[in-house]
Amino acid sequence: MENNYDIEFYRKFRKFVKAFMRITYNIKVEGLENIPEDENYILSGNHLNILDSWLLLALIDDDLRFMVDKKLYRYQSWANFFSKLGTFPIDPQKIDINAMKTLFKLIDSKEKIVIFPEGKTHSLKEDVPFKPGIPKISQKKGTLIVPFGINGSYLPFTDLKISIGSPINYKLVNMPSSEYDIHLESEVRLLQKKAELL
Repeated sequence: MENNYDIEFYRKFRKFVKAFMRITYNIKVEGLENIPEDENYILSGNHLNILDSWLLLALIDDDLRFMVDKKLYRYQSWANFFSKLGTFPIDPQKIDINAMKTLFKLIDSKEKIVIFPEGKTHSLKEDVPFKPGIPKISQKKGTLIVPFGINGSYLPFTDLKISIGSPINYKLVNMPSSEYDIHLESEVRLLQKKAELL
């Protein structure tokens, strides 16, 4: 499916998404200046709604590659659509070797990637534990992780808020690797609370 990626299709879709999101929601954002300009990164944050990805598309002009639940690829027509957008599937219920190979390939190609480590959407009242491993990828590859927190109901014409934090390079942080996953999750939870106050 990687060969189906159509960057022009992606950019046309992003243009539509930008218009839709700005008409449908009152978007409040802080921290856009934390998005690196001259290097690749992994955006990592909480996952309230399928439209979280649309919010990121509406705000960030980089060509983003989304890791998505393999359920979105269950039908051929969906698989064709999502692969043209440059997404790649993962089975969140197991260690998905193929997904990891694709992820490492994209990192080596200097792509900008989005991963929702909770692995599923959920309500604002529920915190879903992060699946481990994203900081270890940063440590191994030296890739920056940009944490973010989203707050909002996604009801039309309501506030939709996002706070984007400072990039983290786990190759350089001064802490035991056993604390990486807890640290990233705590950073995202703090950003969720900051977003709520926007």
